[in-house]
Amino acid sequence: MTEENQLPPQENPDDKLSTGLAILSFCIPIAGAIIYFSNKDSMPNKAKSACHAALWGVGIGIVLNILGRLAGAS
Repeated sequence: MTEENQLPPQENPDDKLSTGLAILSFCIPIAGAIIYFSNKDSMPNKAKSACHAALWGVGIGIVLNILGRLAGAS
């Protein structure tokens, strides 16, 4: 198959994560995981954004937890 025979990917305008769902995914990472798994086949960009927000939320939560423990130990 050559590249001329392949169709360009269809862009879905609804394939974006809303701000509210991004904040929800960040604050409650399990919600981001649910959004990811429910949209990974039909809306991959939305799923990827939810996954990234959830991972950032987990990472920042761990950092804040470590900083809080260090501040409390002094």
